[in-house]
Amino acid sequence: MVKIIPLALSKLIIPILLVILCIKYRDRFELFFYNFFKTDVRDSNLYSVEQLALNNGIDGNKIYLSILGFVFDVTSGTKHYGKGGPYHYFAGKDGSRAFVTGDFQDESSNKDHILDLTCNDLFTLLNWKDTLREKYNEVGKLVGRYYDMNGKETEYMKMFYERIEQCKVEKDLAKKEELKFPPCNIEWNADTGTRVWCTKTSGGVKRNWIGVPRLLYTPGEETPRCTCVNLENIDNSVTLFKEYDNCAVTSTSCFVKSK
Repeated sequence: MVKIIPLALSKLIIPILLVILCIKYRDRFELFFYNFFKTDVRDSNLYSVEQLALNNGIDGNKIYLSILGFVFDVTSGTKHYGKGGPYHYFAGKDGSRAFVTGDFQDESSNKDHILDLTCNDLFTLLNWKDTLREKYNEVGKLVGRYYDMNGKETEYMKMFYERIEQCKVEKDLAKKEELKFPPCNIEWNADTGTRVWCTKTSGGVKRNWIGVPRLLYTPGEETPRCTCVNLENIDNSVTLFKEYDNCAVTSTSCFVKSK
């Protein structure tokens, strides 16, 4: 009886560990199973990594590229994407990450991994996709990180769209903060150094007050930014501001000494 208990426990523990591993490394397993069965891709609108790689513009082949799993025929843009062109790196692959990083040497398995990028980077990627869609023909989807063998969105793609929605919320909040605390005007002069100042239109935000320059510290941001603050409507207990050194508290213009 004593010998049976460890065996029973081992039969229970192994499946639990497998489930945990599958959850933790979900996208990697998706890619693994895709690579294992990739030769079975038959839909004319779906491309395997190998099929896409053949369309690299070399030896008279067409030039296809993929961004976020969307495949475009960019053959008409040979001067850009053809061999010797500045963007030939993208030919025959999904190099989504490089559209924002500019790393045209990346041939790793993460060259299409983008979830760790900033919101601005992700918006830039979407703009690239829209630009390609306007200029070139979309010919299908790439089976892999973003789409499965049936052409359906993978969990990774769903996570991407969720991240985009989150970024939109963050962008709206940042816009509201910018309206409340508009950016300062900034200029640099070799003789006087850096000057920051406020007007009724500084930062591109029109208002009926001028404000005074302050350094605004925002949680999560490494460096503060110069913002124009309305002294008649400010709650220092909520937001952390710092006055500029050697600048009058009510001055609308301050000079910043170089460190």
